[in-house]
Amino acid sequence: MTYYCTNADVSLRLGLDSAQRARAATRLTSAIRRATVYIDSIYRDYGRNTPSREIATTTLNGSVAAGATTITLTNSTSFSAAGNGNIDGDSFSWTGNAANVLSGVQGISADHATGATVEEGEMAEALRQICADYAAGIYLQDDAALASQEPLRAPMLMDRANELLFRYAKLGSVD
Repeated sequence: MTYYCTNADVSLRLGLDSAQRARAATRLTSAIRRATVYIDSIYRDYGRNTPSREIATTTLNGSVAAGATTITLTNSTSFSAAGNGNIDGDSFSWTGNAANVLSGVQGISADHATGATVEEGEMAEALRQICADYAAGIYLQDDAALASQEPLRAPMLMDRANELLFRYAKLGSVD
């Protein structure tokens, strides 16, 4: 199963340091899994393919400058021959994929360093943010089950994620 976000994404929402993130790793992964299943189910409710079928992730194998027409990846085998993607949220398109190099690239608007995350799928970055919000809300709700009061941030995070998720699922695209 492809997850839309990582423990680091959710930890950032929750304000956890690296030691806290390490202690909470199992619970964070569980919340991410539940958020991913929820996202896929909302897409199915709108009669759309689940976005997880269209997302591939790797990293840059070399820096990329704004306006670049080729991008060298550490591994491009899971990327389509042509498509749309993003480098840390910077959207671009490409027309060719061979030997870990995407060619015919258009739309790179900023410089990116070696090792930056590259995702295929026009909604990959948006879904990562939605997943992180929703998973953080789930994590906080699970914590509240053991506490005497409901945290105020959980509903806020989940409402924000739902608003964007329903919009993207209904539209089927970010364009």
